[in-house]
Amino acid sequence: MELEKRTLYMNRQKARVVAQVTVDEDRNVPDAKPDLERIILQRGDVEAEELHCTEGRAMLRGKLRYAVLYAAEGGNTQSLSGNLPISEPVRLEGVEERDSLTLDWTVEDLDIEMVHSRKIRIRAVLTFTIGAEGLQQESLITGASAEEPLEIRKDTCTVTRIAVQKRENYRISEELEISGNKPNLGEILWREVELRSVDCRPLDGALAIRGELSVFVLYQGDGSHVPVQWEEFSVPFSGQIDLPDSTEEMIPDVDVRLIHSSLEPREDGDGELRVLELEAVLELPVRLYETQEIEAVCELYSPAKEAVLTEKEASFEKILVRNSSRAKLSERVRLPEGERILQICRGSGRVMVDHVGATEEGLEVEGALHVTVLYASADDSQPLRSVDAVLPFQHLMEARGMDARCTYRLKPMAENLNILMISAEEAEVRAGIVLEAIVLAREERTILSDAELVPYDPEKIRRMPGIVGYRVQPGDTLWKIAKKFYTTVEGIRETNEGIGEEVKPGDRLILIKQTEEITA
Repeated sequence: MELEKRTLYMNRQKARVVAQVTVDEDRNVPDAKPDLERIILQRGDVEAEELHCTEGRAMLRGKLRYAVLYAAEGGNTQSLSGNLPISEPVRLEGVEERDSLTLDWTVEDLDIEMVHSRKIRIRAVLTFTIGAEGLQQESLITGASAEEPLEIRKDTCTVTRIAVQKRENYRISEELEISGNKPNLGEILWREVELRSVDCRPLDGALAIRGELSVFVLYQGDGSHVPVQWEEFSVPFSGQIDLPDSTEEMIPDVDVRLIHSSLEPREDGDGELRVLELEAVLELPVRLYETQEIEAVCELYSPAKEAVLTEKEASFEKILVRNSSRAKLSERVRLPEGERILQICRGSGRVMVDHVGATEEGLEVEGALHVTVLYASADDSQPLRSVDAVLPFQHLMEARGMDARCTYRLKPMAENLNILMISAEEAEVRAGIVLEAIVLAREERTILSDAELVPYDPEKIRRMPGIVGYRVQPGDTLWKIAKKFYTTVEGIRETNEGIGEEVKPGDRLILIKQTEEITA
């Protein structure tokens, strides 16, 4: 007997480790920079450089990039930046070198404070989530053939497999022009590039990406006695990434990260510094899922020979739900006593998820939007100040049918962040939280892994009557009856006129044994 088999390749999570790295370092202010008087803004980002695993251990290497905007003595505004190295060993039990590793990170807490006018202290808690996945294969028997008559029963298996898994980069290059009413560029004091409202969609042979970069630059105008200036840009982008194995029907799970950005001044056509050259690199860990319905052989027999079947337990994944939902936030932020807003310069925010609980209704997500508002102050001696706000949120993402065996991936992002000046002492923060989740359900089922035909015991066959009168019992099907009495479904229909697709209890049948030995 020849068996037709189809091999499915699926990823299985072998390990998931959450590691925290604490950073506590002092850094001196460079000699070329003036003394610190007050810190206005601070920022920290992680740049992962290497994640390599051997014999159940992984070494994580990277750096914490920090930046500080500060008020210098004399009322000037200055900035400084640098990198702090990260090197952390992580245990990953049972993980092999050929397994696929994924890395996610969050700056949980960042605090940069003045030690004195020539030194700062950088404290941070970084959380890294490392996942290890191994490739697992399952073979399904989709057909069988033999010289002897063969009866086959099939069942439909709904299986979700990873059809495409790659890590791609997407580059963005734009030229941004300073507004006509602003002075020429001098020294750039602060720059922020944030990724907002990104969407990925599979196409035939490609992945379409579109989104928006929010760009903010704070600079010293060219010329004496020119106050600090700022500009904000919205940079839409769209394009395609070649993925030969992609199709429109595939289900995307793409996590997009901004891993590099630069903003450099450049001369315009008149030779004046009025152009900012933006370069950005997005990293896209791409997963495209494909759901298939496969007709697999679950049982077979032959009236001529005995079928010896081998079964095994197998595990399959299928997408339970892919959901995107939004939560709206609105909260007023009051300035410290004695401070007054002249103008709001910039609002930036990042989403921090504190807890995710899986319930039968879906995913209960708790977290907060951490917002920093940069504003022009009414105090001429300290023209720039900032205030922080934390906007908590709680949201239920519907994913009915979840249980303890389900796995999920959650991607949070802030959108439509808007800061409104209510009064000189108060501002209102409005924003939306976008939560995207893909939930995979695991199904354990018994599958047929092998089958062969061997001769029947001749004594057993000889003792069986050639013709039997049979009354259908509850739970009987034509298949079960044909297998029990060494005949076929088609043979039963030929012998018993008027029999349809199914039989019901009490029906009377004439059954004729159809083994090769009796026929001979």
